[in-house]
Amino acid sequence: MKKTNYLLLFVLVITFLSCKTEVKTDLTEVKDEVTVVEEKSIYEKLGGKEGISGAVDQIVARHLENEDIKHYFIPLTENPEYFNQFKQHVKDFLAAGTGGNASYKGRDMQGAHKGLNLSEADFLSALDDILFVLDANKVDRVSRNELLAILYSMKDAIIKQ
Repeated sequence: MKKTNYLLLFVLVITFLSCKTEVKTDLTEVKDEVTVVEEKSIYEKLGGKEGISGAVDQIVARHLENEDIKHYFIPLTENPEYFNQFKQHVKDFLAAGTGGNASYKGRDMQGAHKGLNLSEADFLSALDDILFVLDANKVDRVSRNELLAILYSMKDAIIKQ
């Protein structure tokens, strides 16, 4: 019986040793065998700083033409310096919120929209303008929906403050 146990143990050890796997220590070999997929941020998918800047300019232009909400934006144009500062805040906010390295120094959403008495219809009309610009710039559907989700998450802070 003891011989059988030793024999079984010997067979197991031999089997185990014969199943050894090669461990790669050269990182170039590992790198060649592994495909790394880096997910781009929404910021990058929107074209980075230049893409967001252009999109915000187009969005604000759409808002100024939008019969439902233009009355909120037209007064901003009366002071060009303030209007440019407003657009820069929007660019910084969008860049920071989508994964860019921008720093947003403006008011929070509730403070920025306080006293405007925006309705849900106003909010949705603004979103329609944004989606129009994203589609016009051929932003892919996934990125478009990711940005829409971010914007929609702020709805309660924007409406009727």
